[in-house]
Amino acid sequence: MTTRDRLFAYGTILDNPQDPQVQAAITRYTDKIDDACVPGRLYDLGAFPGAVPLLAGKEQQQHWVRGQILEIIDSRRVFKVLDAYEDADINHPKAGLFRREKVAVTPNSASEEPITCYIYWINKVPPYAHRIEDGDWLSHTKRKAGTKR
Repeated sequence: MTTRDRLFAYGTILDNPQDPQVQAAITRYTDKIDDACVPGRLYDLGAFPGAVPLLAGKEQQQHWVRGQILEIIDSRRVFKVLDAYEDADINHPKAGLFRREKVAVTPNSASEEPITCYIYWINKVPPYAHRIEDGDWLSHTKRKAGTKR
């Protein structure tokens, strides 16, 4: 039996994206496994977030990006849509806005070992970006929506 690819999603892929192709790909071809986190820093770029990885070491213990592990039922279809949505080119990873890489993700279920997942890291954080201290895009957008009222 072949192991399916997994995706760690932390942003607009989870948060009802405006792109119907993305919504369809996630709804039809993925299953949620668990909430999880990965060492990194998360930034608010306005309409969407961007995460950057941390190097191994003490700093890695202190900064987390929170999201969900999704098991991918049809990797070809899902990554065709998501790579375009995220402006990620697997042949030229540094050329787009994001790059797709594998990373060890820690599930919230304490009994589970880290799971290898794909993630979309932002290639360059723009100067206008603001750090999301708790690393949680979904909570951050709810807080932002509450302040607009």
